[in-house]
Amino acid sequence: MLSRLPTRSIVLALAALVGLVGCGGASAQLRSTQVIALDPIEIKADRRDGKVESYVKDFDQLHDSAMASFKAGEWAAALRDFERLIRDFPDHTQRYALEFNAGLCLNHLRRHAEAAQRFADARTHSAGTRHARDALFLQAEALERAEKWGEAAHLYRSALEDPATQEQIGGKLGLLDELEAQARRGLALRRAGDLPGADRALRQVEQLYDDHRDTPLVAQSEWVARALYERAQIFYDLFASIRFRLPVERMQKELEDKSNLFLKSEGLLYRCVRLRVKPWSLAAGHAIGTLYTRLIEDIDNAEVPPDLDPPTMELYRDELWNHTERLAKRALTIFQKNIELAQTLGDAEWVEKSHQGYKRVEKLVESNMARRIRLLKGAQVAPSRDATPSDEIDVP
Repeated sequence: MLSRLPTRSIVLALAALVGLVGCGGASAQLRSTQVIALDPIEIKADRRDGKVESYVKDFDQLHDSAMASFKAGEWAAALRDFERLIRDFPDHTQRYALEFNAGLCLNHLRRHAEAAQRFADARTHSAGTRHARDALFLQAEALERAEKWGEAAHLYRSALEDPATQEQIGGKLGLLDELEAQARRGLALRRAGDLPGADRALRQVEQLYDDHRDTPLVAQSEWVARALYERAQIFYDLFASIRFRLPVERMQKELEDKSNLFLKSEGLLYRCVRLRVKPWSLAAGHAIGTLYTRLIEDIDNAEVPPDLDPPTMELYRDELWNHTERLAKRALTIFQKNIELAQTLGDAEWVEKSHQGYKRVEKLVESNMARRIRLLKGAQVAPSRDATPSDEIDVP
């Protein structure tokens, strides 16, 4: 819907107004008239939610309105004006900024797939500049928020490896951008279910860190710590998926596999802790305690022969406790240290989470000790002993 107020009508109206003001009486003559020609005013209309909204097609007026709404956090109103600007002024030199800001509004409105498209358009209209690089990262982040993990991973890979994409975004990624892109690519691949691909991408982050650890910004990068943590979680998930099932030969193989995955996850988590980067180092410390706790629980819940009677089952559980008690003590120590680290770093959330982990292990200890007391009273307790090398579970 489009209506125009002709310049000619404006001029006539102004002439009449000047004439009236200049009249000295009914017989006064108009000595001179100054005519000012104004540009046409274009009125446009949008239909939204069944209502028609009219507005003046004026770049500065619409832009001021959009920015005022944006600064006030009125995302829907800002988006409305940015979309009008994009539609009505498609060739404006600031087109990339309009697309960029529209994408930000859409993200705030949780319309992430649409936001990704806006950032893609912003990248096209700012090709060859740093703006295009920023738009690519925001496009990929919007795809992550929309849970389009495969698309996000592909976009990060293009930024890292594709010459055409690199030319569009102003060249190859710098070191810090490369760290971020590799880490986020790994996270996206993990969530897409491509665990080998995720592991390779996250190992690339570790390699970059090893090659540039003397660079302060690299050593302090959140993405390095997060990559270590997320890679550890890949091994943790595989570790947690293994259940101890009969026959004994199968259990022995599962114990070997589970122990190897335990060690891989634990090693990466300790490396993450040592970086002391919030919140990932604290998350890693908590995850180490959880790793030990899960191993204890999985051993305790291992499949047992179906013909064991209740008294024999109690003795069997107590025998298992001879092996897992030291793991429980280790878990308690880990959670306590993470509480202290969280207090040092001033993170109350991880103080509380680590305290909850500590209490969880305490309950395991209390439960097993209560069973041991019952067996002692019945003189049926399995003798406590130090584990011999052949009896030990292969964990630190």
